[in-house]
Amino acid sequence: MRVKVRAPSFVNLSVFPEIAPGHMVSDVVAILGSLDIVLGEIDR
Repeated sequence: MRVKVRAPSFVNLSVFPEIAPGHMVSDVVAILGSLDIVLGEIDR
């Protein structure tokens, strides 16, 4: 049996293009911080 598992940080980061348009760069930093991403999980 095969199971496909996606890292939660990757799923959280996929929402970023929906949230970020129209915000300033300083706001984007705060948005990324609020998504609670772990870069090691996204790198897979």
